[in-house]
Amino acid sequence: MQMAATWGTDSAVHRNSGAARCPRVGLTLGDPAGIGPEVALQALVHTHVHEKSRVYLYFAAELENWLRTACERFGLLRRTSSGCPGLVLVPLPKDGLAYPDPVAMPGRSTPQSREQAFRALDALAQAAIAGQIDAMVTGPVPKGIFDHLQPRPPGQTEFLAARLGADRFAMMLAGPRLRVVPVTTHVPLRDVAALITEQRIVDCSLAAADALQRWLDISGPRLAVCGLNPHAGEGGRIGDEEEREIAPAVAHLRRLGIDVEGPVVSDTVFHQAMTGRYDAVICMYHDQALGPLKTVHFHDGYNLTCGLSVPRISPDHGTAYDIAGKGVADPGSMIQAIVRGERMAALVSASRGVADDPNSPA
Repeated sequence: MQMAATWGTDSAVHRNSGAARCPRVGLTLGDPAGIGPEVALQALVHTHVHEKSRVYLYFAAELENWLRTACERFGLLRRTSSGCPGLVLVPLPKDGLAYPDPVAMPGRSTPQSREQAFRALDALAQAAIAGQIDAMVTGPVPKGIFDHLQPRPPGQTEFLAARLGADRFAMMLAGPRLRVVPVTTHVPLRDVAALITEQRIVDCSLAAADALQRWLDISGPRLAVCGLNPHAGEGGRIGDEEEREIAPAVAHLRRLGIDVEGPVVSDTVFHQAMTGRYDAVICMYHDQALGPLKTVHFHDGYNLTCGLSVPRISPDHGTAYDIAGKGVADPGSMIQAIVRGERMAALVSASRGVADDPNSPA
């Protein structure tokens, strides 16, 4: 099996190929001590996306020998011409020098491995801001990679939204049969009701509708907005959030031209979405969204950040340190993420047309 990639590494200097460019996907491994590296390389082997697009793999420079050896073991490296499909390794020195930090040991996250993960993510964000990539695929990280930042972002979603200056953003968890979008995410359940506002629902829904149209190529997306309470509140008898916040948000969205229904009862809407009635379900809290999604797409779900200027996709799982390096990690979710990322990059690239692109990585 022959696969396109590049022998050379690539610096952050971006040159003009002067030719029609193929879609450009930026990829990170997440914490190199987790399962990110193995599932990312397996995903490239299984999907061949780097034979259709140019995949830029951002990583800490001190990991280069380790990563290059792994790529060679998978048969991923061969020479390609500038601007052509292939895998390009982009090593990132620390403070201008590649320090001799120890190579990450699978299953043992360290301050060094977390710093290496942040360095790659930060470079990916810079490349997106500079228009050097058409889509981002991020590997799994622990929240600790952001401990040095104040205020500390809750996760990669919020970090990238802030870096890319998103006016509104949302997290869409998706698979081949179901897409869900939580309005609130990592907050205690007791705080959810106070956080459910008309504006938050509107912003979340608009970000989702835009992503469905621009990046998933769904014309006129159909949304369902869940109620918060059992039976969507039963007309105020079981809570009034539906009448105070959710129904006004749905009316607002309709005035903006969005095809939306709600508040709908959450114990039936996911079946309706899976049978084709809705393209995405807007949910009020984390488990209302992720419980149904992971029941259906535990192995092949992915996470799409809606509302960014550049699409960002990640696998729908964590670092899984307990199985890292054991050869048993399931790459299914990363396969979905990288395939979707390549498709979104192709849509973005096509929308921009053939360009003389001085910002494209060589």
